[in-house]
Amino acid sequence: MPRYRRVNIDGKSLYKTETRKTAAALYPGAFAVINGSNLFAQATTPVGRMYVVDSAYHEGLGITDQVPSGHSAIGNYLEEGREFAVRVAAGTYTKDQPITVVAGLAAAVPTAAGTYKVIGYSQDAVTTTAVDFIRIRVRADSVTVS
Repeated sequence: MPRYRRVNIDGKSLYKTETRKTAAALYPGAFAVINGSNLFAQATTPVGRMYVVDSAYHEGLGITDQVPSGHSAIGNYLEEGREFAVRVAAGTYTKDQPITVVAGLAAAVPTAAGTYKVIGYSQDAVTTTAVDFIRIRVRADSVTVS
C-alpha cells in the first residue's frame, strides 16, 4: 500500500492542470512533458514545462495504477510552492533534501560529482524499500547544483 492516496496535495487541481492523451503508459506521480504530437510523454530529466501525472480516477484507477497508453491523463502544473506526492525509487529521503528528475521519477540529488537541476525539496523523512511516493514542495525555478 502506498504512503499517499492522491498525487495533488495542495488541492489546486481544478485550475492548475492540462489534459492530454498519453504517448505511453504513465504512472501517477511520474513527471511528464507534452511532446511534439501533443501527448503526455514521460520526462527523463528536468526540462521545459513539466507536469506531474495524476491518478486516472475518471477511469476508476487509483494512485498505483498506470494510465494506459492512448488514454486521457491529467497533468498537474509543476509550479512554485505546489505540493505533490511523487514516485521515487527505493531509498532514504530526508526533510528538505533537494530533489531532481531521473527517468521520470523523483530522485534525491546525488552527492557525487555532477550537475543536477533541483525541482523541489522533500517534505518527508522516510526510507522506502520499493518504488513509493514522497511529498515534495516545488521550488521557484530549477537551479543547477554541482
